[in-house]
Amino acid sequence: MKYLMWDVDGTLILSGGAGKDAMIKVIKDYYFLDAFDFNKSLAGRTDSDIIKSVVTRLRGRCNSAEAAGLLIRYHMELPKQLPLHKGRVLKNVEKTLQYFCRPDSRYCNCLLTGNTSTGAHLKLQHFGLDQYFNHEHSVFGEISENREMLAKVAFHRLYMQNEEAKPNELIFIGDTPNDVRCANAIGAPCLIILEGSGYKPEDFSEVKPWKIIDRLPDDPKQLELLLDETESYAGGQNA
Repeated sequence: MKYLMWDVDGTLILSGGAGKDAMIKVIKDYYFLDAFDFNKSLAGRTDSDIIKSVVTRLRGRCNSAEAAGLLIRYHMELPKQLPLHKGRVLKNVEKTLQYFCRPDSRYCNCLLTGNTSTGAHLKLQHFGLDQYFNHEHSVFGEISENREMLAKVAFHRLYMQNEEAKPNELIFIGDTPNDVRCANAIGAPCLIILEGSGYKPEDFSEVKPWKIIDRLPDDPKQLELLLDETESYAGGQNA
């Protein structure tokens, strides 16, 4: 069995900015601000990192209680924002997830995302996708501010079940350079899908993903054949 470690935003769905707007509203309400904007991109970052940077920026330091308070409010606001935005499931996502949920599949759908587990589930439930994932092997953004640590946790869990496990048994699927850095942290392959990404192929030249494709194939069998090529992946340079 191999595990497909799917990112959420920009890979499976586009929320139309619902997550960002939910976070901005919570920050404005919590700190009584008339306006707030993030000073750098949120793409590929963990929610833990985003919250810490916001609190540090506004308070000068960040403590766990304040960060937890913001996250609780964010989880309450997100379901209100999702219906207000024109989000969508990206093309061929649902049929692909269904295909890899077959009882005889050699691949298992999991999540590895910077979203918290609650945030990820709220988004996926809203778009009708949550039922397609194995949560035992999924890893979420509350575990660490550092996305690369999420990959190490994912592999550690696999290794604890099978000491002969190899990094290429985890296949990361994402849309940002941070997804590639995450996979590279354990020497695992990363497939980049550009359809929902804000990045171009040249933006990945330094991080060297395993493969880059424009979008998921119409026939999931084609993706399966591509993923089968990871059997020979040994980390490092682009295959």
